[in-house]
Amino acid sequence: MKKKHPEHVNLERWLVSYADFITLMFAFFVVLYATSQADMAKMKKFTIGVRNAFSAGPVGMIDLGGNAGGNTANPFQNEQVPGGRVNNLPAGKTNTAADPDPKLQEVKELLEETISLDLGATELSEKLQLQFDSRGLVVRIAAKDFFDEGKVEVRQDLRPIFDRIGRVLSKTKRLIRLEGHTDIRESHPSGFPSDWELSSARAAWVVKYWINRFEFDPARLGVAGFSHFRPLTEKEDPINRAKNRRVEIIVLNSLYEVQ
Repeated sequence: MKKKHPEHVNLERWLVSYADFITLMFAFFVVLYATSQADMAKMKKFTIGVRNAFSAGPVGMIDLGGNAGGNTANPFQNEQVPGGRVNNLPAGKTNTAADPDPKLQEVKELLEETISLDLGATELSEKLQLQFDSRGLVVRIAAKDFFDEGKVEVRQDLRPIFDRIGRVLSKTKRLIRLEGHTDIRESHPSGFPSDWELSSARAAWVVKYWINRFEFDPARLGVAGFSHFRPLTEKEDPINRAKNRRVEIIVLNSLYEVQ
């Protein structure tokens, strides 16, 4: 009978376990590095959204206008949304609808970052709202915050917000329409015989302001005034009437075609 040789003992088996350990350590440090390089702007937006969600009252209700635990009212808070996807700055969506044009979605996100993160998200959430509807992207601005009652010009201290909006929109290729809306009881100065003139003049002021400051082709811009005939609410109390005094910047679905 052939004699069996003793089984050879592999003295390097420890290298397999050691290689596995090194691989896991490498993956661990890669994850740590990736976490440290996170987009701080998006992280801040996420943090604000989570904080707002957990500060709300009933489960499933997210207050994006600062109403939770207090009496402050969002001037644009509606009982019923007439349609479209609403995004209250800075934290995101309050209702859902069909997805908007991806290009308009990019414009919305850029406006959010430019306005909310740079100028204070909490305060602006009560003054400015972004909404998608059948026309395109609507930037709704509370006139009570940006215009003194009966005045046409935007308050000096809040013009930087219009600068930031105009700078973003001037780089798009969309048609843009500005619409003015008043309240039935809002006073208007001499020279404005009715709310028609006041609502139109506010929208026109913004257009002229942008043309003077940015490279806007005037053919891209349009102005409309609706007086008090397209209210967001029919309620007569001061808080609800304030919702109706607004300027809407509509970034239309239509592209501007050079003639």
